[in-house]
Amino acid sequence: MTDRNRRSFVTTVAAAGTLSLSGCLSQLRQWRGNGNTSNQSPSNEDSSGPGGTDGLSKLPGESIENFETLDEWNAMIDAGTLKTGTDDPYGGSQSAHLTASEDTEYAAIYKLFDSKDLSGKNLSLAVKFTGRQQLRLTIELFAPNSRNVHVLHRTLVGPADRWVRVDFGTHRIETQPDLENVRQIRVTARRRGNTSGSLDCQVDDLRTVDRPKTGKVMLLFNGTLDEHYAHAFKQMESYGYAGVEAVMPEAIGRDGRLTINRLTEMNDAGWDMAARPRTGAQFLHEYSPKEQQEMVQWTKEFLESRGFEDGAQHFVTPKNVLSPTARDLVKERHEQAFRFGGSPNGLPLTDPHNIGFFSGSAGDVTRTYIDYAAQYGQLAVLQFDYIGGEDGMSEQAFERVLKYIDGQDVKVVTATDLLES
Repeated sequence: MTDRNRRSFVTTVAAAGTLSLSGCLSQLRQWRGNGNTSNQSPSNEDSSGPGGTDGLSKLPGESIENFETLDEWNAMIDAGTLKTGTDDPYGGSQSAHLTASEDTEYAAIYKLFDSKDLSGKNLSLAVKFTGRQQLRLTIELFAPNSRNVHVLHRTLVGPADRWVRVDFGTHRIETQPDLENVRQIRVTARRRGNTSGSLDCQVDDLRTVDRPKTGKVMLLFNGTLDEHYAHAFKQMESYGYAGVEAVMPEAIGRDGRLTINRLTEMNDAGWDMAARPRTGAQFLHEYSPKEQQEMVQWTKEFLESRGFEDGAQHFVTPKNVLSPTARDLVKERHEQAFRFGGSPNGLPLTDPHNIGFFSGSAGDVTRTYIDYAAQYGQLAVLQFDYIGGEDGMSEQAFERVLKYIDGQDVKVVTATDLLES
């Protein structure tokens, strides 16, 4: 960032009725009684995955594929190449390395089984991709054939060049797959966002967990918008639901934004006030590492200073894309992190810093994902922006979503509820 832009950013923060970054960091050091903490570089501890048997043994569930041999895995025809990945494996000595040239649509690998019982299970996978900021990853369970498929999906919006775990949620059901009789598992990587360039992706430690009997739904609100109080808070309260508000401290009390009094009222009613740094028109990774550190740290500690300690444990990614630097910073300071994922999440979570959400105003798609959360013991995080105005979802449509959730066998949770479950 240039000096001019940096001054503009700090001025914007001050104009919002809060301390400037430099001033607020100084005050935070006084609160902690330690002036050195905020100047520490982000730790790289555990930034490349658990690594080794000890780390993997702490994860829930059972590994059903460690990719230590690729003899039974094959690349799909005209769908890239498969080779061993020995450079920075997630666990053990190697991972599966999928690549595809610029003129190849996707990279896909598969493994055949005589029969594998995956009923009552959710799946997760360790993933690392490079060369782009976004990737679409799909697991297809052919049970028993290509006419009967259970499709799991996640959109990855960073960090690139970092191992993360993906807790896959159900994306689509074709015909009537019998998960007691899975005959093929297929893993596919596709471009997202920038559709040019090659594909380069590593996967490792395909893992199953026993899915819970009851699925969960979370209602996540972005933007610190006053209409979340005016058009969602009371409606949700009538159902006994609490939500999660992604709070930008600089926006509090400004025109059309939530006041500190309303945030406090929502917090007292069981809502979480989650940390969401304000980045303006820029992505978080477009700031320097030091500035990212200041923004992540200050947002969290501002919320804590206002009595929102529970919500401050959780991070909502500005503009969704998360860089490796920000991933390390967030993991140090927050217990959970949310960003766009485009599908539900498998439960129990194996990576609480990679929780995906999808639009709560997508009509049939939203309702379908709620159904899948109920049917397969998954977590559906519904994200909302504008409600009740010309630019967003109508109050009536929001009420229909609440009514639909109420009719399903799911539990509505906050981020803190999820952490404590």
